Amino acid sequence: MWGFPRATNDVDLDVFVAADALEPVFALLRAGDCEFDADESLASARTRGDFKVWWRGMRVDVFVASIPLYDATRRRIRQAPLEGRPAWFLSPEDLAIFKMLFFRTKDLIDLERLVAFLGPSFDQAHVRGWLVDLVGADDERVQRWDTLVKDARA
Repeated sequence: MWGFPRATNDVDLDVFVAADALEPVFALLRAGDCEFDADESLASARTRGDFKVWWRGMRVDVFVASIPLYDATRRRIRQAPLEGRPAWFLSPEDLAIFKMLFFRTKDLIDLERLVAFLGPSFDQAHVRGWLVDLVGADDERVQRWDTLVKDARA
């Protein structure tokens, strides 16, 4: 949403509830014709912070409020149009934090483009601050973030 498009084979969905409060979410997913096993989904949400459902053959990765960052991201969600209708998205900074936590090559490439695309309007300090809080200042993800930001400025 905030940078350059990349083809994916899934949809990510954040639900701002803890794993033990998922029953209403499960009810909504069922009402929306999503296919999933509730027991397996609950177990995955508790251990991993996410679970998978399928909607018309499309995988949907559902992320639950499993780390303190979710309370902060809830206050920073931004509205943007999607196919002419309002939709809600994580802020680009909070999306960057999650991508740095996953720390996959494809996420790092997305972040290089995102930071360069948004330029000075992107709150790089917010991302770094949360990374330090979540993984510690000595973690390789913080070091990689610093390099990514420096390279984007060059």
